[in-house]
Amino acid sequence: MIKEIKSIQIVDAKGTLLFSRESHIQGSGDVNNILLSDFVNALQSFAKEFGEEETKIIELGDGRIISTKDKLTGVLFILKCNTNAKTKKMFKILNQIKNIFIDKFTGHLTSSEEVKREVRSSFESAVSELLRPQDKIQSLFPKLKP
Repeated sequence: MIKEIKSIQIVDAKGTLLFSRESHIQGSGDVNNILLSDFVNALQSFAKEFGEEETKIIELGDGRIISTKDKLTGVLFILKCNTNAKTKKMFKILNQIKNIFIDKFTGHLTSSEEVKREVRSSFESAVSELLRPQDKIQSLFPKLKP
């Protein structure tokens, strides 16, 4: 996973964790994924009560939480990263994950468990490819694959 990213969660409109990926560092005190998603959901609700569209960036200690919500489905996409991570880059990655999710799962959320497993596997592969660290030369020429 890209070194600046600590974790990614995708939460449905009911608060159910749909996807989670964490860059675990031994001995770290990372927050439980469900607590993090509940916290961001609560802040989203709080912002909505005060007339704001959504909370997008939350700074907490040595981390930054970036989130975006799909307006059609209500699915919340959360990315936790280091404070030194470039915000624009993290938003770009989070939006790419959101687009992959929408592309893969549209029409499949109520499918059979077997179909959902296949779609989930395809989604996880696409996210893994997106998050695979690239060396400096590859990042200059993203279309070229080794």
